[in-house]
Amino acid sequence: MSEEKKTVKKEKAENFNIDEALERLEEINNKLSEKDIALNESIELYKEGTLLASKCKEQLQGIEKELKILNE
Repeated sequence: MSEEKKTVKKEKAENFNIDEALERLEEINNKLSEKDIALNESIELYKEGTLLASKCKEQLQGIEKELKILNE
């Protein structure tokens, strides 16, 4: 991977706010629970939710690794 791609990826990770992502996931969950949501909207929300959940999981795994290193 080139240095430029690594820098861009690192910047995106640093700009990611897990608290905001979790709030958005809650909003998405509430919206998907509504009875009158359109199919297209529900699909788009589902896509966004799975992407956010994946990013949250990735960040939490990184934090877990850091904590394991600090505890050793």
